[in-house]
Amino acid sequence: MTIKTRKYLKIFTLCALATALYGTAVYRAEQARLQPSMAAACNHGQCTYSATLSDLR
Repeated sequence: MTIKTRKYLKIFTLCALATALYGTAVYRAEQARLQPSMAAACNHGQCTYSATLSDLR
């Protein structure tokens, strides 16, 4: 393997790792948002829970 090939392989691996970490974080945030316990904790008469990922930031 040449140095150039190793360099591009390393860059690709790091990008794939960063994308996987970001995807996992988004998935976990979405799962936490969709848990029924959060909606059941609302005690108001006209309570609507409609959080989005941008609200979680």
